[in-house]
This record gives sequence, structure tokens and C-alpha cells, in this order.
Amino acid sequence: MILLEPGNRILGETVQAQLIRENTEEKRDAIDVRLCDFDDVMYRIVIEKENRSAMRVSFSAPWWNQIKNNGGEDALNKHYKDLVTDAEAGYDVTLSVNLDSLPGKPEDMVTRLANIKANLLGGVFDFYLSSVLKGGKQSAFRFKLRADTEIFFLPGNERCTIIYALDFKEKVDRAVAKVFLQEFVDAKRTLGAAPPVAYNANPPLELKEFGINEPIPGLLGYCTFPILKSHVDKDKKEKAIAVLQSFRTYLQYHIKCSKSFFHSRMRLRVRELMTVLNRAKQEPLVEATKRTITGRTFTRAI
Repeated sequence: MILLEPGNRILGETVQAQLIRENTEEKRDAIDVRLCDFDDVMYRIVIEKENRSAMRVSFSAPWWNQIKNNGGEDALNKHYKDLVTDAEAGYDVTLSVNLDSLPGKPEDMVTRLANIKANLLGGVFDFYLSSVLKGGKQSAFRFKLRADTEIFFLPGNERCTIIYALDFKEKVDRAVAKVFLQEFVDAKRTLGAAPPVAYNANPPLELKEFGINEPIPGLLGYCTFPILKSHVDKDKKEKAIAVLQSFRTYLQYHIKCSKSFFHSRMRLRVRELMTVLNRAKQEPLVEATKRTITGRTFTRAI
């Protein structure tokens, strides 16, 4: 199992091409690049022809307005306070970067901009996990991460329970995800310091607070992470936030990898079977002309 990088690779490369240039004397090109992630997150990078010393990076996500007042706005101010400008039409957040006067190293700016989704989505996790450390009581909260995934936060005394309600459209994805989540839970037995993990098709008892008492038809199930104070104290909080907020993407990635592995094994098996079948083919009969002692001829298949 591997953890995915938090940033958007295409966004990072596009921004890097503008911030780190080999020939600084060459005139910068005007650009208008639009990107989309698989979870309906959109980006736009613009350098206007009239003002090529300024670059705007716009960001839009279906969950932004849901988490804005529960850590989203705090994360935006924490990571991008010096860059925030009026949001472009059709987008939730727009950052303006002065290309001729960068605040800090260009490499650091590339990382900040490439990680915009991870930083903003991590704000809601930071909001509730920080309450575990501070001992403050927050109200329960839920939001739709994407059309097939909903996240629930249930803060309590010295813990915060985070529940993912997961579903997948494709039948194969559902079957692989179910096996993967069951193995994911079993793997906890060998990791003593990690948070406990539970997976079940029935809703956990904690969701009664949201009025969810019965299994939702068609829903794959619920994955529960009870986060204790020991899991986020000292320097562990940032790592916990990074892992939890990317869990859905992590799951999707490994499902696709599993399917690719299955396909490669099936192709290998087919090649082996074709080799066996080719060995079973009979050679075509060859007719040979024979002559008897008296001079007569006849043909015989050999």
C-alpha cells in the first residue's frame, strides 16, 4: 500500500512552468488552463495578456460551501491569506500571485498552489481534531465529499469519531472495495498504535444523532475511525489530517490497481492456455507416393 501525494500533479507542473523559468529574459506567455479532478474539483490558471506579471489560480469544489464555516475559512487564511482575492465567477476561491515578486522561494509557492485542495479540505479535519487536543466540545457535522461519499464528524470526550459512508457505482468496484475494507480492518491487528478501524454495512450507533438507524439501500457501508488524543498529540496531527482527508482517494486508487492486477493475471493465463492449445494441434497429413516391387505406384498419408 502506498500513500498518494497530496497535490495535483498537472496543477503543480503548470504553475512551476511559470514560476521557475530557465530563460528569465523571455517574455512570459498568456495562458488559460482549466483542470478537473475525478471528484468534481476544478482549477483554472490564468495569466492575462494585458498583465503578464500576475497569475490567478482559481479553485472550485462541491464541498467548499459546506465546510467553509467549519474550518474551511480558517484553512484558507492559514495557508493563503496573502494571496486571496475576489473569487472568479464560477469558482469558490481565487488566489493572485505576483510573478515578479514572490513571497519566498518559487519551489515553496509551487507546493502551496499544487496542494490547495488538500490544504482546504484538511481544514475541516483540523477543526475537529484540534478540539480533541483542546478539549472543546463541538457539534456533530456532516458533509458530502462527493456524490457517492459522505463524511460524519462526531466529537466526544477526548475523541472524535470520523465515519465515511461509502458507495461505488460499478459492481466490480463494489466487490473489490468490500474485500479491501475488510482486509483494511484486519490489518489493524498488527499496528498497535494506529486508530481502531471498523467497517460494516449497517450504520454505526453514533449515526443515530443524524437520524440514520437503518441500512441505506444500495450503500456499500460505513468505515469508522475513532481518533483519540494520543493519535493527534505532538507532531501527529498533520499526518493524521493528511491520511484521513485522502482516504477516499486512497481507496479508489487501490481498487483501480487491484483491477489492473486482475486483468494482467487474466491476460497471462490466457496466453498460457493458448500455448497449451497450440501444442495440441495436429500436423497436417502429407501424402507420399510409394512404388511397389512390380513398378506400380500408390499414395499413402504419413
